[in-house]
Amino acid sequence: MTIQVIGQNFEVGESLTNHVKTTISKKIEKYNQELISANVIFGEAPHKKVQSSVKVELKFANFFAKSEADDAYASFNDAFADVEKQITKELEKLKSHK
Repeated sequence: MTIQVIGQNFEVGESLTNHVKTTISKKIEKYNQELISANVIFGEAPHKKVQSSVKVELKFANFFAKSEADDAYASFNDAFADVEKQITKELEKLKSHK
């Protein structure tokens, strides 16, 4: 399991890195899935906003989402919420096909 946090022209502090790693670990554990890797990239967006891109690779599928917000935490939380919706939808599909 690898969780990588990267900043492109953006300073990613230890607090933000810990928030990202903790959130991803806890949420993926909730779904009882095996996390292969997660990449979170923070960068500057127009109008002094922060953009985050979240890519999560699980054993059965890959998920991706982007978000922009006024701060990095909100941007990440919004993007990861989209990833969670995708995971939930995919798990429902798998359950209904069995």
